[in-house]
Amino acid sequence: MPYYRPLHQALENTMRLSTKMALLLLFVPLVASAQYRDLDVALSNLTRGFGSGDPQAIVAGMAAGDQVMLQFPGLIEQNGFFGRDQAAYLLDGLFGKVRPSAFEQQNAKKVSAEAQYHITGTWTIQNAGKAETRELYITLHSKDGLWSVVSIRSAGK
Repeated sequence: MPYYRPLHQALENTMRLSTKMALLLLFVPLVASAQYRDLDVALSNLTRGFGSGDPQAIVAGMAAGDQVMLQFPGLIEQNGFFGRDQAAYLLDGLFGKVRPSAFEQQNAKKVSAEAQYHITGTWTIQNAGKAETRELYITLHSKDGLWSVVSIRSAGK
């Protein structure tokens, strides 16, 4: 029986490695799910996010490790490029301040050469206790069949 020991050990090592690889691959879809799988899902989440003040619906389209440009002049002082967690924090603070009540897509344009989708919409908020409508400009980028948020800008008042 001693000559079976190396074979047994080799099979055991292979099983351990296979188990580790399976566990690693199990978590890969979680990273990929940090983007929108298609444009319909993206538009639905962005409408819900900006219409009701749900930052998680928006950051669901931000790829982990990417930086997203956020710009809301006159509403928050922080402008620039932010990671997913920072963006969620800033959007949560912004929504707490302006209490969004509606978002309506006005225009959407796919730019195939750049693998981008440009969305223009009107955003209804409460600013200093008064209802106000602002234009929002959102850019999505397609990579490997998934859409991620690249930038969100609000027209200043």
